[in-house]
Amino acid sequence: MKTKYFILSFTLVLLLTTIGCSKFLDKEPVSTYVEEEYYKNTDQVETGVIGCYAAVRPLYNLDYILAGLRSDDAYISEAEGDINQIDGFGETTTNSYVSSYWQTAYFAIKQCNTVLKYLDSVTDPIKKNYFEGEAKFLRAHMYFNLVRLYGDVPLVTKSVAYNDVSSYVRINKDTVYNQIIADFKVAIQKLPASWTTAEIARATNYAAKGMLAKVYLTQKDYANAKILLLDLLQNPGQYQLLPGYKSIFGNNEMNAEILYAVRFRGNSNGLGNTFTYNTDRQSGSVGFRAASDFRGNTPFPAADSIRKSQTFILYTGVNSTGGLSTSYYCGGKFLDPGSVRNDGGADFIVLRYADVILMYAETENEINGGVPLVASDTSNPQSRLYQLNRIRIRAGGAFPKAVPAYTYNSTTINTQDKFRIAIKAERRKEFGEEDQRWYDLLRWGDAVTVMNAHFSSRSINTTILPYQTLFPIPQREIDVSGGIIKQNPGYH
Repeated sequence: MKTKYFILSFTLVLLLTTIGCSKFLDKEPVSTYVEEEYYKNTDQVETGVIGCYAAVRPLYNLDYILAGLRSDDAYISEAEGDINQIDGFGETTTNSYVSSYWQTAYFAIKQCNTVLKYLDSVTDPIKKNYFEGEAKFLRAHMYFNLVRLYGDVPLVTKSVAYNDVSSYVRINKDTVYNQIIADFKVAIQKLPASWTTAEIARATNYAAKGMLAKVYLTQKDYANAKILLLDLLQNPGQYQLLPGYKSIFGNNEMNAEILYAVRFRGNSNGLGNTFTYNTDRQSGSVGFRAASDFRGNTPFPAADSIRKSQTFILYTGVNSTGGLSTSYYCGGKFLDPGSVRNDGGADFIVLRYADVILMYAETENEINGGVPLVASDTSNPQSRLYQLNRIRIRAGGAFPKAVPAYTYNSTTINTQDKFRIAIKAERRKEFGEEDQRWYDLLRWGDAVTVMNAHFSSRSINTTILPYQTLFPIPQREIDVSGGIIKQNPGYH
């Protein structure tokens, strides 16, 4: 049930020319065509839509490095080269991962723009709406990631010629966010509420609402975020919080908690993921290790053992002195025992219903956190306390191992600031190793403080500066643009 795709050479200058086409769902691509000769009917444009999904897949073979490894959740201790630069905030402007992420995201944007260019070839009005919604959903997703990682970026919303240098200009991030919001709004209006089982990988209007809510939350537009999140809580459709935390992951892909995931197929000559291999302790892998202040008993007390055991892979062996040695790796949510190296089948979950719940609790605290909690808030679905406790109660599983729910008069959450601290701690545990942490630190404004404390706890003599919360613009893109693209401050 997973799309297949072409691996093509891509860079910002390839926001034009040809496109690799693939059939949804399990069919091999038939060929590569010149655009004008191919996109002439509904079925052909649909192959372009599937090409958009396929183009997003390789980005999530990089996101776990640029977002996952970047945070204080994980580190690597033995690797060298470009990936080690990212772990230690020492990347250069020629770092291969930083460059590949940029190129991959813009290739996906190019695919989306191609579909939008040929929408008039679609004669089925319902499918035409769906295709527009899907292309704009995926384009918005790509720009949302780009603007958070790089800041101001070129904003390309149509197919352009390779020598159209005006497309290289970096646009103020506020303008980029306006486009992201506009695209997600169109997706909400034009995407269906659900797809058939065979097409379950495709975006729904629920996913668009959730992603737009996250955009608003990132911009601190709490009022608009709350409208969308409350709608998702009151009208969840087919989505729900699964009763067991472990059932979210593993073989239960695209379950009722997952609003949006990037799909992979293992052992399929390039359709699989690389994070299953690299987040585990395997021979030759970089081995993402869990940071000690994350895996410890403070964030994960005994009652929270289910989330801890699902998040980390524990290895126990004998060290050089004959004692026991324990190590924690970060791939617990990506296990795929039957997959070969760098070709794993685990999907990457971008948005799940637990995120909707915790985003709502956070939003409500920002809006009404100055109002003291009262006893009725423990059972009021619109209360920040009620929604936060849903996640805590689910985390513990069956009684008596329940993670204790907060009481309305708990001193831990009796102010807006303390509730913020509780939300931050809960998000870190709930979404551990799901690439949420770095993006959360950025929007909270905590990235510099938290990462410097992280390096200090590892006795690493590294101090990061505010400019390093953004990655450098790849030097290759600056060179290709003839200097029209300017570098982020602090990088040379």
